[in-house]
Amino acid sequence: MNNWIFVESLFNWENDFQNKFEFLGIRLDVFKNKKFENNDKIFTYITKLKKFSDVRKVISNEIFDLPNTYEYDKEFTKAIKTKPMKILNQEDWLDFDNIKNELEVFALAKSPGLRLLNAPLKLNEFDTKKLESFSWKMAFGEF
Repeated sequence: MNNWIFVESLFNWENDFQNKFEFLGIRLDVFKNKKFENNDKIFTYITKLKKFSDVRKVISNEIFDLPNTYEYDKEFTKAIKTKPMKILNQEDWLDFDNIKNELEVFALAKSPGLRLLNAPLKLNEFDTKKLESFSWKMAFGEF
């Protein structure tokens, strides 16, 4: 099992929310290069707001056609199948600036924000445990 940081816009996150987080749009080349597995965890980071919003679980290692019900601001034709684990109320989203120095993936980088341009980012065990340890005042779900 692997753990990842995915980056998406608020607009796309709201589409995922409306569709109960059943799918997450992804480029085919990213899917092939990252090799997602069943039960991988995804920590979702929302651009511009600079916040972590939720944790999802990958529930299939296959690639799917993105359903027509999803209307992203970026064109995706493919998706991975997910299910929500923890979805935070928006006022409780975790602020990147408050936690970036506690995560090796960012603390060891010259420019932490630029690391997110390479997302999805695979997390090591330390960063996974650290992200899970933050106060997740959740709307629903559990690790």
